[in-house]
Amino acid sequence: MRACATLAVLFAASLTAADDKKADEKKSDKPAIREIATKDLKIKVSPPDKGKATEPTEVTAATDLPKVGPLTPDAVKEVEKQIDFTKEKLVVFWWGGSGQDKLAAGELKTADKKTTATFAYTMGRTRDLRGHFSLFVVPKDAEVKVEVGGK
Repeated sequence: MRACATLAVLFAASLTAADDKKADEKKSDKPAIREIATKDLKIKVSPPDKGKATEPTEVTAATDLPKVGPLTPDAVKEVEKQIDFTKEKLVVFWWGGSGQDKLAAGELKTADKKTTATFAYTMGRTRDLRGHFSLFVVPKDAEVKVEVGGK
C-alpha cells in the first residue's frame, strides 16, 4: 500500500515538473532582455567624463563595439559572439555615481506593433563616486526607456 502511495506521489510530481518545463519553454519563445555579464570580461571601468544611467548608448553594429569605452579588444570579441546584430542591438549603460546605484532590466513589452524595453534605475544614497558599466541585449527594433526609482 505504501509503495502504491509513494509511486502515485512521484508520478504526480513528474507530471508537474513536465508541465513547468513546457511553460518555461513557451516563455522562452518570447524575446527577452538579456544581460551580458561583465564580470568575466577584461574591462576597466572608471567613471566616464560623460554618461548618465538614464541615457544609455545603443550599439546596432559590430563595427561600433570598439567605440564602447571600457571594452578591450578581447572583450569586444567576446561580446560580439553573444549578439546577432541582424536581429538584436546592444544597450550600454556607463555612468559614474554612488556605489549603491542600481540598474535592473525590466520588461520587454509589445503594443501596437511597437516594442519597448524598460530598465529601472535607482540612485544610491552614498556620496562615493564609482564607475558603473552594464550591457544588455534587446531586439533591434525595440525602443529603450529608463525609469528612475526611489532615492
